[in-house]
Amino acid sequence: MIDKSRSRPVKFVIGVILFAYLSYFISDGAIGIDLLDVALTSLVQISNSGIWTVFYKLIAWLASPGMDVLWILILAFLMYGFKYKIQAFWALAYMAGAMILGFIVKHLVGRDRPISHLAQDTGYSFPSGHVLGTFVLVSVIIMLVVPELPSYRAAMIVKWGSVVWLLLVIFSRIYLNAHYPTDTIGAVLLAWSWSQVMQWFYVFWAPGLLKWPLFYRSYL
Repeated sequence: MIDKSRSRPVKFVIGVILFAYLSYFISDGAIGIDLLDVALTSLVQISNSGIWTVFYKLIAWLASPGMDVLWILILAFLMYGFKYKIQAFWALAYMAGAMILGFIVKHLVGRDRPISHLAQDTGYSFPSGHVLGTFVLVSVIIMLVVPELPSYRAAMIVKWGSVVWLLLVIFSRIYLNAHYPTDTIGAVLLAWSWSQVMQWFYVFWAPGLLKWPLFYRSYL
């Protein structure tokens, strides 16, 4: 289900370099980062109304890190039941690894949240845990679920619907002042880089796992 892409190492290196530079500039308090955040925030918050606030609060709740873990558990349970056993455990490891990396980076960078953030948004700001978890969930759907859908139309609806959901989550974190825009960009870069690593693990380790009783008769 995941191919042996020769460009994967290049994608990983590019993602890591971009993420490292962004993390450094944020830690260093670069003025350019502040200007970029102000400009992007003003674009997202151009329409400030109660309806949008309620809408984005709902999005934020559905895409919270805890809910992302719940969604991936449900998805993994379904995949395991349909004989995609290796994929189910791979998806769980993918999410767990992303959450651990996000926690480590948050405490290494130690960026405070925007001043006007909501009271329930606690902890450090970079990278966004909501966006990190949602990226993992969306990429699992696109990589593992979409290719198995019975029709091209259904596949495209699920694929682009998932992408739109990720964008809505990004907008919600900025609109609600829970994160700076660069927090969401950092989350995407971190999750994308981690995705390359996990895809590499799948390609090289999945065939051998078929010998394990836990993955007996699993699809690849």
